[in-house]
Amino acid sequence: MKIIIYSQNLVSMDGVGNSSIYFMNLFKSFADVDLVANYSNIPFVINFKEYLKRHNFNNILFYQYSTEDLNIKLLLELKFKKRIIYYHGITPPKFFPIDSNLFKSCKKGLSDINLLVDFDLYLSNSTASKNQFFNHFNTNFIDYENFVNMPPVDIFSNDSKTYKIKSQKSELDFYYCGTLINHKNVNLLLELFNGNTNKKFNLSIFTSFSKEDSFNILGEKRYKEYLKNRINFFHKLEDENMNINLQKMNCFITLSLHEGFCIPLFDAINSFKPVLSFPLKCLVDYFPKNYKYISKVDDLSNMENKYFYNLEHIETFRDFIRYKSKDLTKTGLDLIISRIE
Repeated sequence: MKIIIYSQNLVSMDGVGNSSIYFMNLFKSFADVDLVANYSNIPFVINFKEYLKRHNFNNILFYQYSTEDLNIKLLLELKFKKRIIYYHGITPPKFFPIDSNLFKSCKKGLSDINLLVDFDLYLSNSTASKNQFFNHFNTNFIDYENFVNMPPVDIFSNDSKTYKIKSQKSELDFYYCGTLINHKNVNLLLELFNGNTNKKFNLSIFTSFSKEDSFNILGEKRYKEYLKNRINFFHKLEDENMNINLQKMNCFITLSLHEGFCIPLFDAINSFKPVLSFPLKCLVDYFPKNYKYISKVDDLSNMENKYFYNLEHIETFRDFIRYKSKDLTKTGLDLIISRIE
């Protein structure tokens, strides 16, 4: 018996890729595990076509579902001893141009939810993602009690990070980690800091997009203007280099309009760095009610005040989020083990 962690795509510097590796390491303590994908840039991942040649019906499927899957019907026809699905949530197509590949892929991914029946366990990264799953199921979903939330990674496994209280007179280094696609709202974030005349506020963008891709999305002229206005860009950094740079940062900021979980946000909390974001639905399961979120009408001065409030309470907030995450992880893992024993 093996646990087969499968996703349409498993790539580095990606949430689903990181989650797949996390679950692989988690499951290795009690089972043999293979990572399988239609496409991957990770050397040890098995191509789906190759896996078909060695498939065993005693294997257990751990299906990471996050977008349209070209192999979904063939995969679901295979016989497995048990089938578990982890639903990461899918970005609503409305955030993409209607004729774009991303629009079509997200729309198809949502419509194919109807095929995801008769799994032994359903997991998701948040109630928001779970509700999205139910909303795209055209029939009554009878396994509601068999569907639980569990973080896609254990952000809080490292307890050794510390922080220093910032003076309200010192410079603040805000940063964003992620892609530049539409719903991340990075253009609005850039313009917020681009128009800032107060040298107290700095912004750094850490992205998996190349410099050339960033030119295509933001415009080369605009990109160079951002650089002149003290906005820094870091492209495709390796983990070690990324961590070195992030140690200098004070606050993770995102104006994203939709997230299923947002790993960089939780990683910042684990490093005792406050985060500023809109009150995303995916955070309800993890964040305390008195956490200060930002709104579309906030300027940098209002954001600064909310930053210092969250910083003042960061230890309490971090403990709350950490324990919520740990409890959900334990519940999810106990259910996984009970299904495959």
